[in-house]
Amino acid sequence: MSQKRTQSPACIGIAGVIASAALAACGSDDNPDTPPPTPTVAAPSSATCAALAAKAVAGGSFPANVVVTTAALVPAVAASGATPATPEHCNVTGTMDARTGAESSPGVTQTYAIKWQVRLPTGWNGRFAMQGGGGLNGSVPNTLTRLREGYATAANDSGHDNTVNNDPLAAATGAFATDYEARTNFAYRAIEKTNQLARALMTAYYPQSLQYSYFEGCSMGGREAMMVTQRLPQAFSGVVSGDPGFKLVTMSTHEVYNAQLLAQLATRMGLVSANGVPLASNTYTNQDLQIVSKAVLDACDGLDGLQDGMVNKPLQCTTTRVRPYLDAKRCSGTKDATCLSADQIDTLVKLYEGVVTPSGARPYYGWMWDAGIAGCTSAADCNTPSATNIATNWRSWKIGSYQADLSTAQNNALDFTGGAGGALSTVLAPTPPTLPAPVAAEGLTKIMLDYDLDAYYASLFATNAKFPVSSYDQLQADSTDLSAFKTAGGKLIVWQPQSGGPFSPLAMVDWYDKLNVANGGNPFDYGRTQQFARLFMMPGAHHCGGGPSTSNINAFASVVDWVEKGTAPAQIVGTAPATTPWPGRTRPLCPYPKTTQYKGSGSIEDAANFTCS
Repeated sequence: MSQKRTQSPACIGIAGVIASAALAACGSDDNPDTPPPTPTVAAPSSATCAALAAKAVAGGSFPANVVVTTAALVPAVAASGATPATPEHCNVTGTMDARTGAESSPGVTQTYAIKWQVRLPTGWNGRFAMQGGGGLNGSVPNTLTRLREGYATAANDSGHDNTVNNDPLAAATGAFATDYEARTNFAYRAIEKTNQLARALMTAYYPQSLQYSYFEGCSMGGREAMMVTQRLPQAFSGVVSGDPGFKLVTMSTHEVYNAQLLAQLATRMGLVSANGVPLASNTYTNQDLQIVSKAVLDACDGLDGLQDGMVNKPLQCTTTRVRPYLDAKRCSGTKDATCLSADQIDTLVKLYEGVVTPSGARPYYGWMWDAGIAGCTSAADCNTPSATNIATNWRSWKIGSYQADLSTAQNNALDFTGGAGGALSTVLAPTPPTLPAPVAAEGLTKIMLDYDLDAYYASLFATNAKFPVSSYDQLQADSTDLSAFKTAGGKLIVWQPQSGGPFSPLAMVDWYDKLNVANGGNPFDYGRTQQFARLFMMPGAHHCGGGPSTSNINAFASVVDWVEKGTAPAQIVGTAPATTPWPGRTRPLCPYPKTTQYKGSGSIEDAANFTCS
């Protein structure tokens, strides 16, 4: 009788889960001398790729209501210039759950479907990577990056199409939010079904089995990454969440508050748009915000013992510490490019202190003072009254771009116009949606300026016959119960820009602190939490990267090493982009609550001369 033998680690997937085909590929479990049986699935080829079209609609392990549009073997493409090589792969595209939805406005009936794409490389590394979306989704994200590294990849448009489902009287590309099923697909179901579909395609296409699976995304994709750790805790071995909108629904109260706060300032300044709306976009010039950025650095740059143009002790950089430096720039006479008006300072401080409703409720967080509010995009012409090399991402969300021609000027802040914040705060977050929600003539901004903030806040938790689950319960991804994800062996990396764009960095810090408590930790012990989830703060960084920061990172490689080698990231090295005062600078990003500390010697442009403490 043959002896029983143990499978090698290479033959074991995460949490010990492995399909029978993988066991066959590793050899017989009863007799080590018996050769593995012939795989029941043919090797990848043009024919086996094309055959996936019929398999995907036949049912079984595939989701229902699948339509395959394309199933074709794509030949390898050599690298060309900055474009990397693309391997030979089976490209499969299609839809799921096509249907006729509700009217988004009178007479405008919407049709919906989940559009998806799956790429299956011929030279597969046994791994799967799913990509999250961005904005309010509505298009299939990039599926090439990890494919080029040998991963099978997948993505979807979250169940609506920005071209098809676009109604100018229902927040344009936000029109899907007037349909409950479309809301649900956007919130989580499109990812659930695409994950199921991709796994079924891999099983049908490859002789070997999936070993590891990953999800990554930033912004809305970051929210989706947080969501899968909570709703699909056993689906992904490793997850990377960048600047996530994980408190998307309650964050919308900040957008309404911000719009109203800046409109009040614009009114006092006599600034009116071409449509007769208070013009928030012109309440601060780029130079005004650079004055603020410089004041933040003067107040907080040296807290870590090194003057380097970065705030490395963000939680010590409080309003109490920053306010005197702002007040020092208060105009003593007429406002000019060298100073800020008292009203500008007071309004900005209110914005940074966070939402306060008329009844005194605080539904969302304040902001983290950081140089990335503006900051320099080069060492030249930096922090001068005539500076033009100023980072503008933060203002694009919060204030909008400054416009010299008032005859045509309109509000354009992403927080309260168009298909981003304006759509979120008028049709997606409140129940029922606020309709009509016209995008023309700053219609969404007008709606937000007219909201009673207490009533608006209540609408985030409301339900009715058409929307039986609130937007809060559908979309919020801020649970601190990740026990199922942790038990399955999952690893989570979150990276959070300190400047923030649409989302408050303090919201993420608070969530992580609460996650730590939920896992038995305390302010002096994050050990249990860091066994499976780590947060990395990013000084100076803007939404999803950029800004005066070392924001070029590879968190995906770190989570792969953590999952597959057991090497938890003690730091993630970031590199400063070209558009910074110190292009090429490297710094370690540290697992919160640790922060970067200079060792005391060596170049401050080299990460090797810093530690996490």
